[in-house]
Amino acid sequence: MRRVLAYTTILIVMSACALGELWADYGDPVDMKPADLIGTWTSGTDRSIVFGEDGTFTASNLPYEAFDDFVPDDFDPTSQIDGSGTWALESPGTVALSFLRLAGSDIRSAGPSPNALRQDDIVYLVFFYVGTGGNSWTAYLK
Repeated sequence: MRRVLAYTTILIVMSACALGELWADYGDPVDMKPADLIGTWTSGTDRSIVFGEDGTFTASNLPYEAFDDFVPDDFDPTSQIDGSGTWALESPGTVALSFLRLAGSDIRSAGPSPNALRQDDIVYLVFFYVGTGGNSWTAYLK
């Protein structure tokens, strides 16, 4: 009986974690226009992405866990990740980023793409990723 109770408890906890992700409301996708995107987006005081009218962007202090598959193997995860490249608006709510430079290296790679989401009449650009503590995200405001 104890074994059945232990398995039932584990099943309930695992189901609750999965359902929490399914029911999470991060906002509604936003059909962005270039004028909506162009400008400076910040996350706290130390992260920013600047989108230019010419289709380029520069980013400072990108979230490591969102970009760990894109930086060189010998990259120090405590270092700041800066990047630059070009941007394009894709399906509603997706800002495609193509990197020409990332973490001090010249590259040509599509990187993680932030999603444009509206929550409580505020538009955010959000990177979703799996971090050390599980599913995570970093949001930017204009």
